[in-house]
Amino acid sequence: MKKLLIPFEETGYFSKVVLDYLSESPALKPFYVLPPKLSSFPFAIELKKKNYQHRDILPAILLKQHARLMLDKNIESVLENINSLESPNTFTVTTAHQPNLFLGPLYTIYKAITTILITQKLNETYRDQHFVPVFWLGSEDHDKEELNHIHLFGKTFTWNTAQSGAFGRMSTSSLRPWVQELKDKLGEGPVAVELSQALDDAYVKERTIAAATRKFLYHFFADDGLVVVDGDDAAMKRLFLPVLEKEILEQYSFRIVNRSNEKFAIHYENQISPREINLFYLDEGIRERIVREDDGFKVLNTSMTFSREQLLKLLHDSPEKFSPNVILRPVYQETILPDVAVVGGGAEVTYWLQLKPLMEEMQMPFPLVFLRNSVLWIDAQQSTRIQRLQLSPEDLFNSADDIINKFVEQQSGDLISLEEQMLRVSAAFDDAMKPMMLIDPTLKGPFEAEKTRTLKGLEMLEERLRKAAKRRDETAVMQIRNLREKLFPSNSLQERHDNFMSIYSRTGRSFLDELKSALDPFDRMFTVLVEE
Repeated sequence: MKKLLIPFEETGYFSKVVLDYLSESPALKPFYVLPPKLSSFPFAIELKKKNYQHRDILPAILLKQHARLMLDKNIESVLENINSLESPNTFTVTTAHQPNLFLGPLYTIYKAITTILITQKLNETYRDQHFVPVFWLGSEDHDKEELNHIHLFGKTFTWNTAQSGAFGRMSTSSLRPWVQELKDKLGEGPVAVELSQALDDAYVKERTIAAATRKFLYHFFADDGLVVVDGDDAAMKRLFLPVLEKEILEQYSFRIVNRSNEKFAIHYENQISPREINLFYLDEGIRERIVREDDGFKVLNTSMTFSREQLLKLLHDSPEKFSPNVILRPVYQETILPDVAVVGGGAEVTYWLQLKPLMEEMQMPFPLVFLRNSVLWIDAQQSTRIQRLQLSPEDLFNSADDIINKFVEQQSGDLISLEEQMLRVSAAFDDAMKPMMLIDPTLKGPFEAEKTRTLKGLEMLEERLRKAAKRRDETAVMQIRNLREKLFPSNSLQERHDNFMSIYSRTGRSFLDELKSALDPFDRMFTVLVEE
């Protein structure tokens, strides 16, 4: 593999807030404690050590979540990491994501690997502590249209289920035809057999999407000790009960985050906006917002209403029926886990920064926030085409039209450029204007208009020459457009569109091995990996 590093600001795909965060702009300093550097961890470790209190119960909760997998020898490293959480010297680095069908876009893989690599570096550097990579499964998310499909082999596979509510709770019983269709597309060979077996083990044999997602992740990352934590857990919600109660009684997060957003909006666009109550009511087939109504509470889009006392009783009897939204979900995570760092994409980094004042108000340690690694993977065939077109991988971050214009100019050189001629014409008009101004200054306006018209005519002629060159190079132009579309589908980053099996089905485990070898979560650069 050939590895290229590109500054994030040169890709054109990252927001100002992310770029300023990576460059440690003073405008963002109030929204985090320390930058995401190796040297920041001793402070984060000590802070979490003094402010974490669930070591006696967390391992038991997580072992219960893994009860169906206990006899699976492949997850021994996972179970060791879970048991290690009892130690006051064990800490977590966590990435969070919804249970997208078949792991969704490529960046799910990149989030997991970034998290694993950070903990490996920490375990090498701070040998008196132990660090566990965690994948927090946001299985309560109910955005079915976002989670129920993948893009693979030029096709969109969509699971059109009638089920509603939390996506992680949905039954996999109707998934078999989609799994079979996917397996048929994988073809034959050892990698296809491996993926087919993994898909069956997860999405056919497991009963829910959450359980299937955990099983599928473990097929690829169990040996790395990645612990998948499902946030949809009654025992974990009970640990979060004081925060849930405070939210119902005081609506405190609305006030604090709004105040934070006002300051954030001075320089940046807010990623998240709070509700008056940042909780959903969660039950089978339903996840709807809880809102205040007169002297009580109501669950939107239902007939359910509660008095203050009734809602508090429900909370204490069944905390699992209360689901935090994007404002309180990170607070939930930081309550449950001994996190020293979190890993996320650009949008996640932004909303974590917005939540720092809320966590400070709650006297909760704010973790180090890492931007996950971003990757463009170029296969051998695409690499050959790039070379034949005399392009570079860096060129591909420009628009297709810009790439084509550069290519045409390289092929035609001065033949399609009239810049020199336009300079000579402009100079000739300027020379002619000097004696004219001495004879009749009123002719200046018409004279300049004629100059502009002449230069415009030359520009139009140059554009016609460029179009003629494109027609001559029509095959190459189409190749450039097709190449750009494959690597940047719908002008989006590859990692935000394609499913990982588009690469894994060709390469097998070497895909993951190459990523682990090439990526560095601390380099703050976009990575391009080119097959050779």
